[in-house]
Amino acid sequence: MPSGFFDHWVRSRLTIVADWTRFSLADSRRVTDHGPDNKNRANLLGSLWGLDPKQHYFPDPSLEYRIVSVFGLGASYDQRRARTLDWGPNGEIVGDGDVEIRGAQVYVFGRYPNRSRVTPYARIGLARYRSRFFVLPSWSGGGPGRAIQVDGTSGRFFAGGFRISVGGHAALDALYRYSFIRDVAARAYGDIINKPNQHRNGALPMRNSALGVGAAYRF
Repeated sequence: MPSGFFDHWVRSRLTIVADWTRFSLADSRRVTDHGPDNKNRANLLGSLWGLDPKQHYFPDPSLEYRIVSVFGLGASYDQRRARTLDWGPNGEIVGDGDVEIRGAQVYVFGRYPNRSRVTPYARIGLARYRSRFFVLPSWSGGGPGRAIQVDGTSGRFFAGGFRISVGGHAALDALYRYSFIRDVAARAYGDIINKPNQHRNGALPMRNSALGVGAAYRF
C-alpha cells in the first residue's frame, strides 16, 4: 500500500474498538396479580413468562472510519442471549432453553474533539440479527419432534460515550447503548416432523440496554 494513500486515507481515520458489555432486558416478565403464572394467556410463548439475560465475557469488536474531524461511519458485531423461564412441576424455575441473537450493526457517529484527553461521542444506527433457540433436553425429551423455531430480527439503536487517550494511538472507551430490537417471533412445535403445521406462536422481546468499557486503537 503506497505510504501516501495510507497517510491520507487511513492514518488517524481508522479505529478498532473492543468493548466488554453487560446488558439488561427492557421487557423480561409477564405477570398476573399473583405473580408469574404458566397459564397466563399473556405469556411470551405458552407457559414461558420470563427471560433472564445471559452475559458473555468476550469483547464486542467495532471498526470506525472518520470521514471528517467530527463525523464518521462504523460497523460492529453484537450478540445477546437470554434464558427462558417458567415454573417446573415442583415450583422451581426451569424454562425451555435459551434464545440467542447475533448480527451486525452499522452506524454513523459524531464526536467532539477538544484539547483535553477526553473525547465524547454519540452513535445512531441499524442492526440486523440471526436468531437461534437452544432447546433444553428436559423440554424436548431428547427427541427431534418437540422443537422451538425463531425468526431473525432487526432494529435501531443509539449510544453515547467517551474515549480517554492514554498516549500514542491507544485510548480507553466507555459507552451506554439502547437497542430498539423487534421482538423475536417464536413457534413451539409438539411434533414438528409429523405435524409441522400445528404449533403455538409467541414472541420473545430482546430490547435491551448495555453498559460497556473497553479499549480503542487508532491507526
